[in-house]
Amino acid sequence: MKNDPAEDIVRNEQRRERMVNLSLTAWDLQRTRRGRSQDERTRLMVLKTHERLRQLAETELGVPKHQRSFLKVGADRAPGVLLVHGADQGPANLVPLARTLHEAGLTVHGLLLADYGHGVTDRPEARWRASLQQVRLGYRLLADTCRRVFVVGVGFGATLSLHLAAREPVAGLVLVAPALVPRVGPGVRILRALRLLRLSPVRRRLGMLVDASEGMLYAQDLAAKVKVPIFGVQCDDDDQVSPQSLRLLQKRAHHSQSRFQAFPTGGHDVLAAHGSAGLERDILAFIRDIV
Repeated sequence: MKNDPAEDIVRNEQRRERMVNLSLTAWDLQRTRRGRSQDERTRLMVLKTHERLRQLAETELGVPKHQRSFLKVGADRAPGVLLVHGADQGPANLVPLARTLHEAGLTVHGLLLADYGHGVTDRPEARWRASLQQVRLGYRLLADTCRRVFVVGVGFGATLSLHLAAREPVAGLVLVAPALVPRVGPGVRILRALRLLRLSPVRRRLGMLVDASEGMLYAQDLAAKVKVPIFGVQCDDDDQVSPQSLRLLQKRAHHSQSRFQAFPTGGHDVLAAHGSAGLERDILAFIRDIV
């Protein structure tokens, strides 16, 4: 049975009205509580309002339900954790880790990157700087409501997390299969060496790869400038990101509480291969040690 177009219009208008009302509520909460101490009730109102607003926005965009952002509110005064997925993943891939962290009392926000999540966009290229702004907004929501904020980035999400840590006072970084040195063919390596990746014909043909490569290149330099503890993890048989990425991090990270772990096997999806076997607990232990 086909939907009645008139009913669809009514539902869409009602959804947009709810979005406007929630946006005004979120803005009013931020405005009235700025500079004031925060009680637990207000904190919950802020988090839940933003959660409902994002759910409505992603519904409007047609994001599949299982790939939408999520927010799990933890105990008062406990750290917050922002989860940033990779270019070929979505928030759903981080749910098991989120569950482990939330059960330990932490507030966890799994953020959907609209230009990278599965089935969300048909754009031939994505702008990593726009995605970075999404990550910054997710961080600031947690920073306004949690005592400290840690960031877990996977793949290209780890690249964005390094950029974030250079701009915001994060408490620590967990970088899983960090996309700093991608595995690319000889043709792309030659174009990169000749500095031809920015040419319009090349960008149109390679699209998203060129955009992401630019973000990775800048992040390599940031690894030495970010002063917070880093927990880096990668598999030696990663078929998307060279193991040089983890070695680069290990060489350039200088904080005494930084740690690094390499698995012989497991491919690019390290959490799927090793999360339940102990890596999720190691990430939680790292966060607790820094706190």
